[in-house]
This record gives sequence, structure tokens and C-alpha cells, in this order.
Amino acid sequence: IVTQLAARRLPRWVIVLLGLFYVVPGFLGRDPWRNEDLAAFGVMFHLAQAPWEQWLSPTLLGEAPARAGWLPYWLGAVAIQALPFLPADLAAKIPFAALLGITLASTWYAVFHLARAPGAQPVSFAFGGEAHPIDYARATADAALLALIATLGLAMLAHETSVDAARLAFTAMGFHAGARCLSPHARHPWK
Repeated sequence: IVTQLAARRLPRWVIVLLGLFYVVPGFLGRDPWRNEDLAAFGVMFHLAQAPWEQWLSPTLLGEAPARAGWLPYWLGAVAIQALPFLPADLAAKIPFAALLGITLASTWYAVFHLARAPGAQPVSFAFGGEAHPIDYARATADAALLALIATLGLAMLAHETSVDAARLAFTAMGFHAGARCLSPHARHPWK
């Protein structure tokens, strides 16, 4: 039972600003000092200086990385090469900051599409006043995004340049794609 008054959504600029305040400070002004973060950065830095033939088997001092997954290492190495005017650790963080932003956006849109499904709609009142489906979906997506931001640091270190951060982003994109497939209202990819 949800009334229209209870389904008020946050303004879009508040959600975007909150996402930026979560993503940007976590990546700026922090050195890669944790074990996983440092090891992944080492592989990225080595790849950025290695010839292209070595990119199919990333190594660090001759050892394979502890976490398998080429794409995150490639993203960091390409960023280091593409942004030589930045310190290497900061350049490697940029794709991972973008991936964290994609995680947040994909989660919001996935919950929005799932909340618009007919089975997820609130109960209709006898005399009206129930939440409009789109307002209800936006309020639900806002709540899901706030819950993700509040708990993401407890579940994993989201502000790392690691394979796990990339896996989270790819999982969130898959969640969004699955929700869009189930949504009868989804016409435009980011509507």
C-alpha cells in the first residue's frame, strides 16, 4: 500500500550529485595501498610499458595476477597510456571510477524497470490516491540506489582498481539488461 505522497522521488540532480560525491572522492587523493589494489595497479603499469604481444598474458614480475580477467587490466593500462600527463595511479583509476558510476546507474535503471512491472505495482485504492506507476518506480529505484551506496563499502572495496570492481559493474549491467528484457515498458535503452 503506497500513496502518491509516499512515492515522492528525489530530484534527479540530488541523485546525480550523491553519485558523484560517492564516486569521485573515493578515487582522488588515495594511493593504491591495499594488497589487491596495489597488485592490480602493478599489472596495469607493467602492461602499459609492455609491447602489445604481452597483453594476452598479463604478468607482474613474471607471475600471473591473482585475479583472472584481462579486461580490467587492459582498461587501466590503456588509461595510463592515453593519459601520460597524469600520474599513472590516477590515470588507472579513471576507468574504474567510470565503472563504479556505471554500476550505480545500471542498478538504478534495473530497479526502475522491475518496479514498473505490473506485479510490482502498489495496491489500487478504492477512492484513488495510490502511487502513480512511474513515480512509484522512481521512488523505489532511488531507495535501491541509496541502499547500494550505503552498503557497497561494507560488501567490497568499490573504490579500488581491481578485477572485483569491474566484475561488479559488469554484473550490474547484466542486471539492467535482464530487467529491460522483462519490462514491457522499455522502448528506449535509457528511458
